[in-house]
Amino acid sequence: MSTFIDLANSLHLADIAINAIGGFLGSATLLWLAMGTQGIRTLRSRFRRPSVMLQARKTPKNIFTGIELGAPAEWIKEQLGQPNKIAENWWGYRFSDSLVSLTFDANHSLLTLAVALTDEKTTFEFPALHFDCPPLGKMVVADLQVDHLSLTFNDSTRHSELVITGSEGPRGAFHHIAFGVLNPHIPGPLLIDDDFQWDRNEAVLITPADKLKINWAAVSATSEIVTFPWDLGLRL
Repeated sequence: MSTFIDLANSLHLADIAINAIGGFLGSATLLWLAMGTQGIRTLRSRFRRPSVMLQARKTPKNIFTGIELGAPAEWIKEQLGQPNKIAENWWGYRFSDSLVSLTFDANHSLLTLAVALTDEKTTFEFPALHFDCPPLGKMVVADLQVDHLSLTFNDSTRHSELVITGSEGPRGAFHHIAFGVLNPHIPGPLLIDDDFQWDRNEAVLITPADKLKINWAAVSATSEIVTFPWDLGLRL
């Protein structure tokens, strides 16, 4: 043991260690002064675990008129950004204030545009020529009880809904429209939930039509508007 101590003293290991520590602290101080606080943050961020910031996007207020039926899919992506969900000839968007469902034909042109509400405050103007149509967000079933629109009831083990369909637009250039009261049975829906009562035997609505809010609407180049995709309105 004494031999090791004598060897350490002869090699001045204590002085070497002190000088090394002092040199490191001095270098760190100079680095701090040279880079500043912002520089140290930048250096630290390069070695930090990467993170993803998902920013909420709002739906364009003029989505029903700003995006025309027949518009190409790539142009729509430039306007709305990358879809949240994609399937064959279908895109789904989850905005902070709505859900948007888009279907395309074989040429990747817009076939149907549907918007569903996710809060009580958001409204969207809906294009209609043949009747006084309130904005989506203020619209109730009673507003849609007009001659050229028809109401049907659909249900499954997963959802129940009222669907109101018809056509709109000038003669020779009309398009199809649809409105719905969609009520998914699975817990955690994102869209506004309006429960209602339907008499199956008489095929009539029991809930007062002026109390039942429309929670989705669509414009389409085809009459085959089945429903808004209820699974897009579920929290994962």
